Amino acid sequence: MRRRNRAIISAVRLDRYLTARLRQSGVSETVKVWAGYRLRVPDASGCNWSGHVVATHGPRATAGEIIEAALRPVVEAARARFNLSE
Repeated sequence: MRRRNRAIISAVRLDRYLTARLRQSGVSETVKVWAGYRLRVPDASGCNWSGHVVATHGPRATAGEIIEAALRPVVEAARARFNLSE
């Protein structure tokens, strides 16, 4: 099921997707990502979830600034590809 060319997925699946993509970038294997909150109304681009995500990592992970820099394009691509299910 798609809306505005976006696949509709659960928040749990989106979290797993974001985490996997960030780990594939080689930043850190210990990072986990949680998706931003669901928007009441889709934004101008049609996305229904916030791009503000939370990345958690252990003390031995890559520096937070590096994680955030690697995460930005992952989130942008995911916002263009997915909407959250109800």
